[in-house]
Amino acid sequence: MVFCPRCGSENPEDSLYCKECKAFIGDSEEKKIMTGNVYPSIKSYPVAFSYSYIEHSSRAELFIRIIYIFVLGIIIEAWGIVAGLAQLFQFFYVLIYAKKHLGAFDFMAGFFRFYFNVTAYTYLLTDERPPITSEDIEYPCGISLSFDSTSRRLELLVRIFYGFVLSLIASLWGTVASLIVLIEWFYILFTTKKNFGLWEFSVRFINFYMRVNAYISILTDARPPLTGD
Repeated sequence: MVFCPRCGSENPEDSLYCKECKAFIGDSEEKKIMTGNVYPSIKSYPVAFSYSYIEHSSRAELFIRIIYIFVLGIIIEAWGIVAGLAQLFQFFYVLIYAKKHLGAFDFMAGFFRFYFNVTAYTYLLTDERPPITSEDIEYPCGISLSFDSTSRRLELLVRIFYGFVLSLIASLWGTVASLIVLIEWFYILFTTKKNFGLWEFSVRFINFYMRVNAYISILTDARPPLTGD
């Protein structure tokens, strides 16, 4: 247990804020960005995220994760083929009507939620296994997608070139993130807990990576910021 220095209340060991007086009791000043145990992304972009940070992590889940990710990867590949067709439909719909089709957006958003959950699990952000669903369910890593029916034909063309540039940046960043995940894997193996600095690096990468994918997938016309905030 952790005792709050302000009010003296007992709190679970991995708490960042006192459950009684809400004072910060975490072990790092960097964590003050968090609300309770939740790490939020910027809200000014149509695709926003939140992550529940739980320091303790399971050694057994490290090995289960390897097998489960393989299964989830097969599902993503199959589901992604249909999602690609929905994206192609959305492209021509925007080209003709200068607005998004709600049904195509909802289908893509459902796939995107599942893909995000799997990505967060893969990058060791949570030990909770992602359920196979497109629904907006309660999960330690959350994503919100704002629907704006209006869309610009010109942005379809810009998206092709700018999306390529963003993909290159995401690929380079992802190479470093993969190394960080490997380090985090061994850190958890030896200590049974996450390292906040490594965890936060992965969070910031996923924020950028998922926004780039959302932009390329025509879920939004807003160009993603070159930041993981």
